[in-house]
Amino acid sequence: MEFGTNLKAFLKRLPLKKMTGHQKFLAVAAFDCKGRHGTELATKNIQSEWRKSIVKSTYNPSYYGRAQTEGWVNPTSPGKGRFSVTKEGLDHLEALAVHEQDFSEGALEKSGSLIVVNRKGTHSFDKYIRKLFAEAQSQVLIADSYVDGTIFDTVLDVIPKAVTIKFLYKKQSDNFEQRAQRFGKQYTNFHIKKHANLHDRFLVIDSSGYIIGPSLKDAASNSPALAVVLTGKEKQRLQSFFDELWRSAK
Repeated sequence: MEFGTNLKAFLKRLPLKKMTGHQKFLAVAAFDCKGRHGTELATKNIQSEWRKSIVKSTYNPSYYGRAQTEGWVNPTSPGKGRFSVTKEGLDHLEALAVHEQDFSEGALEKSGSLIVVNRKGTHSFDKYIRKLFAEAQSQVLIADSYVDGTIFDTVLDVIPKAVTIKFLYKKQSDNFEQRAQRFGKQYTNFHIKKHANLHDRFLVIDSSGYIIGPSLKDAASNSPALAVVLTGKEKQRLQSFFDELWRSAK
């Protein structure tokens, strides 16, 4: 993220129409501290800089509390409205700020509802998935047949804590179940189930569905990968399919 511009130019890098009020609070705060976590800020300064014409919504004092609940900011002086942005908050904002031009040249290509990730484009695929997860507002449903513990750090940790996460898997390695238990202590809306007959891999994030070829743990690491975006009735059917699998899983 570039912090050397003015606030208006900085916010244009973000998907403001998709962002919640507390994500916008985080964005203004991150701009004020120039991306340095631990720098003390004041809520009154955030409010004074907040312009509806720029931020695309009216300021609400509750945004600070919600950002704090998410772990994106921490108070520095009790009761005085002073706080600092956390590294977790900056990581979340960076995931939101990803643009297509940020992907390595030729690593990820989009054509309509089709996404093609070329071989060795793992990092670009991770950035794409992180952005989708960071933008989630109500639900993230994941069906992935082969999982390991690395995905908690590579993609899952940017999902807002208020979002419901349901994770279906078939086989696990690298202490996935132990990591899932630890993850669930902080992300209390996180739920996992094991399904013995799960084969395909797909996601449902709010109003969109995604059919993905590879597992999240190693997408495009050795072979090219595909993803297809579904909306409308196709997304609804995909969610119904997930719900059916979830009910029959352990």
